[in-house]
Amino acid sequence: MLSTELIKKAQDDIDFKTMNIEKLQDQIVEFDDQKSLYDEGIVKIETTLLNRLDDVNKSFNLIADAYQSAIDSGCKSDLFWRITDRISSTPVDFFELECTRLNPGGYSLTETNIDSAAGIGSTVAYVGATGVVTFYPAGLTYGNEIPEEGDVVVNDPYFGFDRRNLYGLKIYSEPYDKDIGDTLIGEFIGTCSVGSTEVTVMQAVGAGLTFGVGQIIVSAGKTAIFSNNAKIVGITTALKDIRSIPSSGIGSTAVTVNILSMNAVCGAPASAPESDGSFVEFRALDDPIAFRFGGRKRYDIPFNQDPFTPQTISIANTSTLGTGISAYIDNSGVNVKFASWNSALKFLPLEHGGQVEPEVGAGQVYFRQGFGHAPMNGIDRAEEGDTTTVRVSDLHLGLYEQLSDCSSAINAEISNAIGISSTKETALTAQNSDNAILEQSNNALRTERNRIQLGIHGIRKVLSTMNEELDDLESLQVLINNTTVSDVVQ
Repeated sequence: MLSTELIKKAQDDIDFKTMNIEKLQDQIVEFDDQKSLYDEGIVKIETTLLNRLDDVNKSFNLIADAYQSAIDSGCKSDLFWRITDRISSTPVDFFELECTRLNPGGYSLTETNIDSAAGIGSTVAYVGATGVVTFYPAGLTYGNEIPEEGDVVVNDPYFGFDRRNLYGLKIYSEPYDKDIGDTLIGEFIGTCSVGSTEVTVMQAVGAGLTFGVGQIIVSAGKTAIFSNNAKIVGITTALKDIRSIPSSGIGSTAVTVNILSMNAVCGAPASAPESDGSFVEFRALDDPIAFRFGGRKRYDIPFNQDPFTPQTISIANTSTLGTGISAYIDNSGVNVKFASWNSALKFLPLEHGGQVEPEVGAGQVYFRQGFGHAPMNGIDRAEEGDTTTVRVSDLHLGLYEQLSDCSSAINAEISNAIGISSTKETALTAQNSDNAILEQSNNALRTERNRIQLGIHGIRKVLSTMNEELDDLESLQVLINNTTVSDVVQ
């Protein structure tokens, strides 16, 4: 009958697609394992690079400590007078001043710069020891009265500071490089005979490796042992002599080991040891925990998912090492750690919707150099937050006290810290340094891994399509089984 034939045809198609889905899922696990070798190399290189970058960044702290020693000793001061308001009266004008501490995070807004941006770069009217008022930085809104014509305006918000650009590892990521997870259960030395479906695990049961039905077994050396996916279908134990295995620490001739029953035969023998004294290593692979119970739809992603957009740019930390499609040493000083954009639009003119790559960097570090004079409030040293009112014409009178020169020991500490940091930085950035080679090698490894990852991404998209088709077939089967439909097609 036609309805019976249609139901059978639908079932045959369901079985066929289900089988193919399972094969593709296994293939994803195997591909993921293939790229794990690249993963390991990339992480090791990037760990080394990150440690070297961190070493340079930490050397900057020596400079900060040396400058702070000068301030703590009293030969430098990190306090200054700044103008917070101007009072116009007849016949004398006055400035209101506030004793302010150098702050790399910026300064609070005042009545005269209320329209300025807060934080680093906000307008500060600095009163110098000679009474000259300097405005930092240029180009911001200063208010209605200051600065005046003839005042000094400097396009630098970091007066009183020394600063360095921090080093970081800038990582570029795209959707296709997302890892499905760690599929490796463990590695072991094993043996098998040609034509046999059993693999003997040459290590004691309970020695750190747990096997399970459904795990995939691949040979790490002899690739011809299994020609296709080989899965564990059963697990037993037996007594074996494993004294020949390096570092086994086993002195007995009778050790309980696992015997793995496979769904495929061994196409090549594996002995322990081989004729050349080597050992055949096997790898046990399984779904990551996140996908363990995902059924036929685990791993699949929408077919229309763009593998390249959006692109995310970030500064690496220890938890993100090894991720992304490429990585480069950054010393731009940009203080933005993360940004996403449509990199495909970089080829378009800006006036037609094009985009410029967002700036991402490891940021900066600031050191208070301080001043050779300290603010005074009458006959006493001014403290942070103190205020005073002075005539505009009297800014050069008695606002500061000249400090003694720093000792030779403090000056030497500053010079040594700068020298150490400079030496480390020069070694890091040398054009032909080991770091340049490591960076180049790291991206070369990533290029090869990217090819595998693109393949995995493509398979995942195919899985999505096949699962949609399988959903349609199952719905069709239900409909044909409906008596209303079956009676008509009969």
